[in-house]
Amino acid sequence: MKTILKFVLNAVVAWLVGCLFITATLYFSNSGADFTLTDIMGFSVLSIIASGILMLAVYTPSLYWLERRQGGMSPRHRFPLLTGVICNVPVFIIFALLIDRKMVATEALGFMLTFLIIGVSFGFGFTLAQLKRTS
Repeated sequence: MKTILKFVLNAVVAWLVGCLFITATLYFSNSGADFTLTDIMGFSVLSIIASGILMLAVYTPSLYWLERRQGGMSPRHRFPLLTGVICNVPVFIIFALLIDRKMVATEALGFMLTFLIIGVSFGFGFTLAQLKRTS
């Protein structure tokens, strides 16, 4: 499979995992009450735009930089850690600053966890795609 197709598939899967997490959180946080398609679409649209920008501008260059710096994919756990935690620090700070201004704390925490999961999924998918490319 071509590298571009792997990248796009990895991005879509990471976003879907994040959307599944936030949807499950919304549903189970209040036992399914007030769970509407509008809620799902709102979170999905916001997360696809923001995560798409993060994947293109931050995650991908950081992952390739780490791969070059390490000389390969040897400790695979560093890649999901890089994209899940380190690359998302600005996102976490922005959502923390929005608490009690534009968002309630639980909503901001839900978005933070969603981006953490998206980043970890994207970093893990990158390692799988790169391992198959080098094999």
